[in-house]
Amino acid sequence: MDALDKYKVDLKDLQAGVATYRFELDDAFFELVGGTLVKGGHADVMLSVEEKGGIYALTFHIRGVVRVPCDRCLDDMDVAVDTENVLNVKMGTEYSDEGDVVVVPEDDPAFNVAWNIYEFIALSVPVAHVHEEGKCNAVMMEMLAAHLVTSEEPDDTGGEKAEVTDPRWDKLKEITNN
Repeated sequence: MDALDKYKVDLKDLQAGVATYRFELDDAFFELVGGTLVKGGHADVMLSVEEKGGIYALTFHIRGVVRVPCDRCLDDMDVAVDTENVLNVKMGTEYSDEGDVVVVPEDDPAFNVAWNIYEFIALSVPVAHVHEEGKCNAVMMEMLAAHLVTSEEPDDTGGEKAEVTDPRWDKLKEITNN
């Protein structure tokens, strides 16, 4: 038995109306799925499945806190997720995940939603995820500051700051000035 089998929804045996499922995700779920963005966390998933004319509408409501690496210091940080997504599934001859509808083979109607849950969570994480100001790893921030290139440096006389430019750009600017 696969560890992710508890995330299977048997579409063929659904009763009329709306069927609901509840999944509690923990660090073990994220480790089993093996995604690269979300490292762990805890979330509740409410899944409702409704059959409408041969198409099964799977509505996922996911709420919780997941752990992702900070873009600035690479330490783990917690990000709240609260998302609702709909996935349409229908029965067919062979599995297909192209287009707006996922096709599940009629001879194996158990559809594992684990990867879909992971993808919906990953898509709900903001594109840029960084700690609040002052919360990043201090050692990493010192290393970044040592390699940071600033656009202004003080001039030799100790007066106003002189703008530092890249000599390659200076050569290109000469072309446009002619």
